[in-house]
Amino acid sequence: GRRSCQQHQQDTTYILLMLQVMKAKDKKQLKCVILTMRRENVILPNSLVAEIISVKDVDSSGDHPDWYLGKMKWRGEDIPLLSFEAAGGDTVSGINLNTQAVVLYAVGKGDQIAEHPYVGLVMSGVPHVTHFSRHQIITDKEANYDHPMIAQKVRINGASVSVLDVDHMAEMVQETAA
Repeated sequence: GRRSCQQHQQDTTYILLMLQVMKAKDKKQLKCVILTMRRENVILPNSLVAEIISVKDVDSSGDHPDWYLGKMKWRGEDIPLLSFEAAGGDTVSGINLNTQAVVLYAVGKGDQIAEHPYVGLVMSGVPHVTHFSRHQIITDKEANYDHPMIAQKVRINGASVSVLDVDHMAEMVQETAA
């Protein structure tokens, strides 16, 4: 069912993040980006971030779910712009001149190449690049979450942070386009 498939995707993304953490053990540190959303912070490996941009000219034509804000221009390409908050059931703020987005690499899993290799995600605040050791990132077993863009809840130095599921975000876009 949907839950087992979703669980598999969450496990996959979490494993990928943890593999990067383990690979980083030689260097002792993993370079991560913390994105500020309206109600929480999300984390992802720095290697998945293509660029932070100001959002301009979003084409929101067509019938799409609330979390799919439309397509925006980035380096001559149309890329999907998504809302983390709307995917979690919250209302979406309008896009204005101050809206910032992070462009993420969404390359796909295994030998499946994503049809849309990039996705944009609206941010609420300034992203922070930081380094963590694998000992600082602990699975938060008590956390309840039911959000399609979250792979896992973790605690870093005691603070609750959500691991962003970029692979599932790309799948959500492809399902919308189908």
